[in-house]
Amino acid sequence: MAKPTKKLRVLIIEDDDPTRQAAVFKLKKENFDVEEATDGVMALEKLGTDGTLDVILLDIRMPRGDGFHFLEEKQKDARFSKIPVIVFTNLSQSEYIERALKLGAKGYLVKAHHSLNDIIMELKNCIEGKMCKIDR
Repeated sequence: MAKPTKKLRVLIIEDDDPTRQAAVFKLKKENFDVEEATDGVMALEKLGTDGTLDVILLDIRMPRGDGFHFLEEKQKDARFSKIPVIVFTNLSQSEYIERALKLGAKGYLVKAHHSLNDIIMELKNCIEGKMCKIDR
């Protein structure tokens, strides 16, 4: 009998409903266990109740608690500091990329350059400890 594979757990933090819903649908179809948050504040509350995430997919621009705020607060708690974060945003300026990396992001993907299939592959690579892609 084959050993069941563990579902990978992802928290997607995205305020744009169509983008978030499409990502959640695709991730679930790829056998991820998905948690959702629409802003950094809600995401921090979810982290406080669940430290078993494998990866976090994070937008930067959000109305309440942007992605940088989330990264700053996440790093303060040792229970969550090791969970890899992949930023997934439309902001491609080098200052945003450098700031996110300094705050602990492992990957940085510009939405316009990637399909959802690309994103899922990057999530899996990051979880497996491979190099996380950084769009520059």
